[in-house]
Amino acid sequence: MSRQYTHVMQYTEEIFQRKAAGETNREIGEKLGLSKKQVKQLVCRENRKRRLIKNGYIPRPQGRPRKDARTKEVREYDEIIKLKMQVELLRNFLYEAGRR
Repeated sequence: MSRQYTHVMQYTEEIFQRKAAGETNREIGEKLGLSKKQVKQLVCRENRKRRLIKNGYIPRPQGRPRKDARTKEVREYDEIIKLKMQVELLRNFLYEAGRR
């Protein structure tokens, strides 16, 4: 028996609009092709997220963090440091080679 996966997150706004209109989880699920349990879990999850945000929690993006999560300013500063080191190495080389 194959499973049918649905991204319920795409229905979040519509579900909350229907909940505000007074529809039950079962009615919403039937109209959107979801089960009553999926609708209930989505509502609980979203309410929990909203509660946390209201209390000052800053949500992080889902999934594994990016390999290079540095900001543009940090990258530019690192590039300047790298270039300064290269200039210093070249000066030392030229000094040792007898050129100035």
